[in-house]
Amino acid sequence: MKPTARKTLLLLHVITSVGWLGVTAGNLVLAVAAFREPVLYQAMRLLGDWVVLPLALGSLASGVAISLATKWGLVRHRWVLTKFALTVAAVLATFFLLRPGLRDAADGVAGSAGRDVLVASCVSLTIYVTSTVLSVFKPWGRTRWA
Repeated sequence: MKPTARKTLLLLHVITSVGWLGVTAGNLVLAVAAFREPVLYQAMRLLGDWVVLPLALGSLASGVAISLATKWGLVRHRWVLTKFALTVAAVLATFFLLRPGLRDAADGVAGSAGRDVLVASCVSLTIYVTSTVLSVFKPWGRTRWA
């Protein structure tokens, strides 16, 4: 892969990943504030559908592409494989748990939906910070498939 293409792909990955982390931090603040102002769940629902999900898919796609196009590979290093597993889990949780939970909270359907959204925001933020730490420190060495 040419250096310009690699850097462009890396830039796309960093932008989508950091965006996903930032929106999730914002959602955490909104989830706390929504206990007093339930209308904020509407904003969280819009963010979930129109910002979080596209960023999640962009982060996953660009991460896979850059891992396959560079020396790191998808299964050569434990930190890359761990990030991939965390990202896949987070994308699935976003699609199948977070978005329906936000919909329920926004519609006032479930009494515990607000608590569930708060917990989901905390778990998501922990996953994204962990992935960021893995990207910076690159721990654990190579896998047996290296």
